[in-house]
Amino acid sequence: MYRLAAEALDEKMECVECHRVFFPKTTAGKRVQGQDHTKTYMLMGGGALVLIVLFAVVSSSGGGEAPEQPKPAAERREVYTPGNHPRTAQIVKWAQAMAADNRLVIQTHNDVTALKGKLGVAGGDDNAIYAAIASHDSTRFLRELQCDSASLENEAAMSGATGRALVYVTPKPGNDDWKKNTRGELLVSFRMDGEQIKVTDWEVKMAPVRNPAKPDTSKTTFTPNENIAKPEMVDFVDSTGTARKKTESQPTAVPHWKDATPAQQQKADQIVADILTSADPEAKGGLFTRATLQVQTIEDRKAVVPRVLNAMFELYGDVNANNMKLSQLDRALMAFTGKTVGYSPENSGDAAKDKAARESCVRQWFAFWWRYSNGDLSEFLDLRENLDEPLEGEQPKGEKPKGPL
Repeated sequence: MYRLAAEALDEKMECVECHRVFFPKTTAGKRVQGQDHTKTYMLMGGGALVLIVLFAVVSSSGGGEAPEQPKPAAERREVYTPGNHPRTAQIVKWAQAMAADNRLVIQTHNDVTALKGKLGVAGGDDNAIYAAIASHDSTRFLRELQCDSASLENEAAMSGATGRALVYVTPKPGNDDWKKNTRGELLVSFRMDGEQIKVTDWEVKMAPVRNPAKPDTSKTTFTPNENIAKPEMVDFVDSTGTARKKTESQPTAVPHWKDATPAQQQKADQIVADILTSADPEAKGGLFTRATLQVQTIEDRKAVVPRVLNAMFELYGDVNANNMKLSQLDRALMAFTGKTVGYSPENSGDAAKDKAARESCVRQWFAFWWRYSNGDLSEFLDLRENLDEPLEGEQPKGEKPKGPL
């Protein structure tokens, strides 16, 4: 029912219920005729009759029971094992990234602080991390062999906040440096950051077997310095709180380099004397620089370093009193060898602490020369004539390094 104005009686209207259109003037007071469903009922009855007849025919023909309808397949759930777990796949990806210098994965799959401690990288230079990965002995099997599989150590590693996994490395196709069908195993420790693994450490559990016909040329031998005691490994905690090790040898008197000529001996002694004099506040400016710039060749370095160490030995009895002289000698050794031991001439206010730290630095220099005095120092020195030329494995200037920094 609608209430309309008189002027709307001649206009068309649409019913909001059945959507039929009508003129109010001719429709007022009437009811719409009900829809005739006779034809629909007849069609439905006919269809039902046909189904009854077909069912009767099938039953009488001995067709047997209707085939059983297949049951819907049950929902399949993945069953994880230590070998196919998502964490295992991340470990394999980590191993492959360490070998291929995939810097994005190296950053996401490593505990970077632990990685720096493992590789002995100080500071926050990412390029130093990548360089260490490409050369450090702990990554050697990852680089020289290939990793296609791994397995978590146990079921607890599938859900724990920390865990370990075995990484399997095998010879690369076409590489005959390793015995055929050999396999190496690395035990990798990790922690979880959400769903992301963060590798904290790794160690060789089973080394692969080299091909006897292909000797290992990566392991070089060296002749230690006969005048310095064999170093000892010393535990210490660095500034980041990471436990690390360093090598130290007890200071002792060191003679001239055995192959030094008389002229080289005289030059070395004079350079050391000038370095010591430069520690005097009243010394002429630039004396230290002029002294160290005289040392250019490998032979110069091998001649002067033993005399610097000998001067350190003579001052070792009271490192705090001789702090400035030892500091200048330390600076000179850094310039001559390219190595640093972290000697600090600044006083912390704790004399005992300063004494222990400075003595340790002196002992580290003696341990270094015990190992490298008879080598070529190529691991530390940059003797390029053109410093604009990139080092081996270094990006040329102007080119962007691979991956994020």
